[in-house]
Parts: sequence; C-alpha cells; structure tokens
Amino acid sequence: MAAYLVTFELADPRRTERLIAELRQMSWTQLGPAAYAVMTDETDEELFFRLRELVENGESLYVVLLRKPYRGTGFREVNYWLEQNLRW
Repeated sequence: MAAYLVTFELADPRRTERLIAELRQMSWTQLGPAAYAVMTDETDEELFFRLRELVENGESLYVVLLRKPYRGTGFREVNYWLEQNLRW
C-alpha cells in the first residue's frame, strides 16, 4: 500500500462531493479544504485516472506520493494518521 496526497479544485460542488466520497472509501485524513492524504493499493496512475473522471478541463487534480520524512503541524488526528501510514 502507498500513501498519496490528493489535491483538487473543482467548480461543481456535486462533483467535489463525489470526489471526496471516493477518497473517503480509503483510509484517509484531511489536510485542508481540498487536500487529502489517502492509503490505497492502487498505483498513482490508477488512482489519478480513476479520480480524473470527475474533473473537467480548467479544473485541477494532483496525486503525489507521500513518504517520510515530513514536516507539519496541525490537528492531532492528522499527525497520528501521517505517522502511522507514511513509510520511509
């Protein structure tokens, strides 16, 4: 399994809700309003192209591999998720 950062900016709130619902079917934590860290057995390419179906031209979607080390400060739940799920 791998951890990915998924960020997005969609114009349509309904598609945004659908994308978030897709992300929340995996192990996840929310880093910001449109930024999630997720764990999946999918490759970055598989995850990107599956989510890409919800994104239209002029909108954004990024899938980035997450690994240790990392730096950040924020909510305890987010820090715990990152510490438990990110690998070296």
